[in-house]
Amino acid sequence: MDALRQIDIEGFAGIAFTTHPGPPPQTQWLGLDVLRMDDRYQRPLSQRGRQQIRRIAERFRWSRFAPVIVAPVEGGLYAIIDGQHRCHAARLRNIKSVPCMVVIVDEAEQAEAFTEINTRQLAVRPAVLHKARVTAGDKAALRIQAICDSAGVTIADMKAASDMGRGETLAVNTIYKLAELYGDATLTAALQAIVKAGDGNIGMVRAGIITAYCAVFEQDPLLRDHPDQLDVLDEFDLPAAFARMQATPVQKGALRWRVLATEIEAYLRRTLPSRAA
Repeated sequence: MDALRQIDIEGFAGIAFTTHPGPPPQTQWLGLDVLRMDDRYQRPLSQRGRQQIRRIAERFRWSRFAPVIVAPVEGGLYAIIDGQHRCHAARLRNIKSVPCMVVIVDEAEQAEAFTEINTRQLAVRPAVLHKARVTAGDKAALRIQAICDSAGVTIADMKAASDMGRGETLAVNTIYKLAELYGDATLTAALQAIVKAGDGNIGMVRAGIITAYCAVFEQDPLLRDHPDQLDVLDEFDLPAAFARMQATPVQKGALRWRVLATEIEAYLRRTLPSRAA
């Protein structure tokens, strides 16, 4: 039970409350036939929105369905303030009614609530999402976790560069993308080339550096699989090479990590002549 955390409001002194909460909402199951979108503030269904509806419908579970926020309007109907995509997905699944939180507010407050909900949400950080996906048994997340464990990499969350430890990284989204692009062997080798060389290159498990190593190893697997690769990388000054990459002018639209990839490849070919010639 150590993972269960109480609601703790210490450290919130000095808050100035600027609004009245208004009347408490009621929770009801409402039929989809009485729900409406008010086009004066609701967004139309875009192509992206339709894709989202399709995803919700395909993977529909009540445990993932947050109550829809609605307000009563004329004619016994309810205007959807938040949840139109969920409602469309429910209809695709032939669901007749959905749980709703009913708030008694006028049209102006409905529009303000819609704006507040859709602009003030705190995005879930990638590291937190990864941890949740691992806990849920998501196959892609378990694959990434296995790669990181094998390479000695830890996905960190909310850390300053100066506080990073050996193998810690914030580049979780990049790691996911590179796993799909290059595969497990190349990504694992790239991460190991950073973490298991020299003094561990603390703070260097960065998106551009991982990408550079992956590109080099994918282009020439002999460099990736050479038995002496980590030994020669012990002498490679990765932080200095990263600084040179950062200082090198590149043309607009060019990929900066390629500067580092070129230097890494040249170094490995120079120091591993018997296998990399």
